[in-house]
Amino acid sequence: MIDKEMLQFLSILLQYPKSSWLEINQLRTLASRLEHLPKKENVYTFLDYLDHRSCEELAAEYVDTFDFSEHCNLYITSLLCPDDRKRGQVLADLKAIYLQAGLEVATEELPDYLPLLLEFLAIANQESCNQVLEIVGPGMDKLWQQLKEKHSPYATLLEVCVESTVPVACVKTVHIGGDLS
Repeated sequence: MIDKEMLQFLSILLQYPKSSWLEINQLRTLASRLEHLPKKENVYTFLDYLDHRSCEELAAEYVDTFDFSEHCNLYITSLLCPDDRKRGQVLADLKAIYLQAGLEVATEELPDYLPLLLEFLAIANQESCNQVLEIVGPGMDKLWQQLKEKHSPYATLLEVCVESTVPVACVKTVHIGGDLS
């Protein structure tokens, strides 16, 4: 079973760094409230990383990690779909799952944006989570591997994401969108 509060917390940590959420003591308090936090040490390692950098340094690292690398970006299907038409269909499938689950995305982000995916997983029912994770699970794992290769501090958060959602994604579900490659 997915820890919904943990996914919401990870969604916050994987967004563009803003001074409004960088109050480290509040983040540590939130982390300490998550009873079933897998890989708790990873989250605290990342919080230590945040604590020792300015908002400007964090923003620069974030942009360097996710915006200037085609292999490490937070739009998960872009890591899986080299064909734009197939990716477009997968994005439409994700959006349909969101709508079917009752989530109307009130953002300009694409439905495969990892923080948005985590927010969805935090509120969706098990069936919807399974559908989404079957589509994006391999991309989350690929992103984690790429971040590990770069020795990015964000790799610790992706490890938590992957290890928290893999058991759920292994449940047999109907795959929407077909083969991604």
